[in-house]
Amino acid sequence: MNIKYSRFYNGTEKTPFYGNGAGKKDAVAKQEFSTTNQHGSSIQAAKDVRPQYGDSVAVEFSKDGIEALVEGRKGSLLPDDQGTMQTAKAKNEAFQKEIQQIDNTLNDLPAYSGLYGADKAVAAALENCSRKEQGFVYDIIRQNFLIENSGSMTPEERQANISLGMKKAEYAAENMISEDSRESFLNAMESIAKLASAGKDDSSGTMDYGVAKGKYLGHGSGLVRTTDTVDMMRSMDQAAYEEYQKLGRNNDGGISALKYLTNWFVDSVNKNPHMVDNYEKKSEEYVEKNVKDQKLDTTFDGLKTGSKEEFLKGLKAFQKSNPDFLASMISRELASKYWGV
Repeated sequence: MNIKYSRFYNGTEKTPFYGNGAGKKDAVAKQEFSTTNQHGSSIQAAKDVRPQYGDSVAVEFSKDGIEALVEGRKGSLLPDDQGTMQTAKAKNEAFQKEIQQIDNTLNDLPAYSGLYGADKAVAAALENCSRKEQGFVYDIIRQNFLIENSGSMTPEERQANISLGMKKAEYAAENMISEDSRESFLNAMESIAKLASAGKDDSSGTMDYGVAKGKYLGHGSGLVRTTDTVDMMRSMDQAAYEEYQKLGRNNDGGISALKYLTNWFVDSVNKNPHMVDNYEKKSEEYVEKNVKDQKLDTTFDGLKTGSKEEFLKGLKAFQKSNPDFLASMISRELASKYWGV
């Protein structure tokens, strides 16, 4: 169906902006279309919904969609719609000037490792920092340390990325963290870096760090650990976990899966009162055996962290000398809005 909707275009209305995915920059705007133009022509689709919504329909477009709509309108107007188009175009241009892009390379949502002591120490050290500074630190954990997939990196690059993360942590300690929290903060970040360094990837690059991702209540120094029941099932009872996943695909809003998970937990604890303790011990034993004495990569040890200018100067020099090594990650770092360059 090819309908010239441009004849029904009324203009735009500013709405909140949204982003999606790492580095995604997007905006959402509300574009309003009347069901009739100035000569009384109708859109059949609008006729169908008029009883519910009245004689105007609001449609939401992404920024790319808005631009495509504007381009499509240029060659689709009837002669008697030229005045309407000019008015609409002026409204749209005014709106586009007001759009503010959002940089999502800094994500201020907490990122946890599963090492409760380290996670709590980091959260406590960041209590009095700005959201931008908190985002900088959590970005280290998410993008330098505990990446979800290593498919775009060589093993050497992944370890070097962890090294870069530790230098960023040192920068944060010197320039963001209060003096009385610096030592505990750096010790915690080093523990998370070692956990990351000891991680293993499968044939598709999916990373496994040997411990369950932390599930917590509260924030800052009040962070409280809770048990991740789903991960406990995955770790302690693989057959039950597979059944849980199957039920999760049912078209019932997850009710059957939740019921199965609850019943499994109650039955398992009744049979083995120490199940939760045993589950948590598995992570503790893994850390003791594989993480505690892990040696960290030293690729970026030479970076100076006393100031933003020194740090960026050193990182740019490294990039110039090693243009094909960890290229995408370094480019991402230099383009981060945090640095303001």
